[in-house]
Amino acid sequence: MRDLNDRRTLKRIAQGDADALADLYDRHAALLAMRLRRNGASPTETEDVLQETFLDVWRGAASFRGDGAVAAWLWGTAKNKFAMQVRGEVRDRTRERAVTRKPMEPESEEGAWAVAVDANVALRNLSPEFRSAFLAVVVEGMSMEEAADHLDVPTGTVKSRVHRARRAMKEEML
Repeated sequence: MRDLNDRRTLKRIAQGDADALADLYDRHAALLAMRLRRNGASPTETEDVLQETFLDVWRGAASFRGDGAVAAWLWGTAKNKFAMQVRGEVRDRTRERAVTRKPMEPESEEGAWAVAVDANVALRNLSPEFRSAFLAVVVEGMSMEEAADHLDVPTGTVKSRVHRARRAMKEEML
């Protein structure tokens, strides 16, 4: 029933009905935001991705083929927008990192802060897939099996993503 309403709403959006876009946003934005946050998006990134996603809906509602649920189409759009945003940020950061770092002692307050900043930057430079697996297992303390269920991927995939994420972060922080 919900998907039928969403399909009708998309038709109205395709005809230029801004109220229909607001209705679709009200029905889906909170869930999309939650899923983006679970996949490692910051609050600012989440807001930007939602704006871009619903702007795409406004521009391309008529392009919805109807092969699946509207909610799945929205999530696919949001996920792609987030991935593109992360890739762009990584490129920008790579250009900015031409400055050489001076090593700091983590025992000092300034050194501990610098290590935390480096870890945060390294985490944000991970792909969304690696970041979400790393956050689920290392930060949230889930078992590999729990993370696999949570992320809807095989356990082996979670293991390899966490391993690769740790290796990438270590290299980034050196």
